[in-house]
Amino acid sequence: MIPENESWTNLLPDSIRERLHGRSQLQKILSNIVWLSLDKVLRLGIGAVLGIWIARYLGPEQFGLLNYAAAFVVLFSPLSSLGLDTIVIRDILREDEERVRVSLGTAFALRLAAGVVAGALAIAAISIVRPDDAMTRALALLSAFALVVQALDVIDYWFQSQIKSKYVVYARNAAFLLTSAARIVLLIVHAPLIAFAWTVLVEIVLGAIGLLIAYRVKRQNLFRWRVDLSRARTLLRDSWPLAFASLAIILYMRIGQVMVGDYLGNAAAGTYSVALRIAEVWFFLPLAISSSVFPAILKAKAEDEQVYQFRLQRFYDIMGAISLSASVIISLCAGPIVSLLFGRQYADAGPVLAVYIWAGIPVFLGVASNQFLLAEGLMKISLYRTLMGGTASVLLNMVFIPRFGVIGAAIASVISYSVSVFSLILFKNMSGNVRMMLRSLNCVRLFRIGYKAVTRPAGT
Repeated sequence: MIPENESWTNLLPDSIRERLHGRSQLQKILSNIVWLSLDKVLRLGIGAVLGIWIARYLGPEQFGLLNYAAAFVVLFSPLSSLGLDTIVIRDILREDEERVRVSLGTAFALRLAAGVVAGALAIAAISIVRPDDAMTRALALLSAFALVVQALDVIDYWFQSQIKSKYVVYARNAAFLLTSAARIVLLIVHAPLIAFAWTVLVEIVLGAIGLLIAYRVKRQNLFRWRVDLSRARTLLRDSWPLAFASLAIILYMRIGQVMVGDYLGNAAAGTYSVALRIAEVWFFLPLAISSSVFPAILKAKAEDEQVYQFRLQRFYDIMGAISLSASVIISLCAGPIVSLLFGRQYADAGPVLAVYIWAGIPVFLGVASNQFLLAEGLMKISLYRTLMGGTASVLLNMVFIPRFGVIGAAIASVISYSVSVFSLILFKNMSGNVRMMLRSLNCVRLFRIGYKAVTRPAGT
């Protein structure tokens, strides 16, 4: 009889199934990656069609405005999440049941309060930047309220720690499918711009309700969570470097979108948003792989340094191979991709996409190296290097956008992402990790690894 966690392996070829047999931890990791990927694939499949339809319907001007307001509020989102996700997940793996309830309850209280503050700051800031634009403020208000609702993402921390992301996938995909149906109706009836912003908020609310239901189905009780002030201080002490690091990441990921809107107008922001939408459509992969592999890397760190280093290098190899392959292919086909999907009105997004797609390489390697820094307890380094990237992004966008237009923002993004990731070389004892990242981009070496993985006899 096949154990329950192995039943899905019956769908795999015999050679692969034999390799996985009896390796329950690896099966759990792969299963978690598959579920997270299925979540994104479903969203990409339906979301891509709807996104293209909405972009064509709204046109560059209104589509740019919608994305500008959302990107502006996203700049404040790290203040609402406080960098608690990886810290809480790490602690849940180490704690008993009672301490887990304290960690979850305290994290929820912190995120709820921070969400209110971050939302208020976002509304105040956009009112200063665009004081006479009532529509932009209304769009930002809806996005800001979502920051408060997302405090319930704390439930997702628990599911990630248990490597049971499929329940989160169920909850969020149900919300996504319902709101996708609503968006189709809005497109058919020619609804105004504000209606599409409402669907984003509704999706987040429904997703939060789904998380509550899934948590209850797993016989967990939200009302047994407890808030502890000393625990709150500990969480904030450990997470503040990650919170500021997240702020810097968001800054250099979204500041270009905001600055394009401010420098060049809503239509240019729409063009840039289309390029970003296509380029970032596969950025979910490093997060999906990371959330699934991280527990195994942490376990190896505690048990065997040699195994830990091996797994870390393989982690980088996976990230390097995926990002490099996608960057080459999409860069070569950028123009036809944009024209085919979004039409001639967004043709200017083609060259932008051809440049911006290369940011995927430092994004993938950055996610992987952040896991290394977390495992080593070096979160402050994560803060410092992302602050370098964020600073570089602001300065480069200020120079490149006025001079090169929309494509200047793409160039600034690629450079600033790379500055953030590879500035690790500036810190003590980090050169070995940088070599691991560079090694992962060695095409000849990656080919040899792939060839050996395919040709190695079963059982070796």
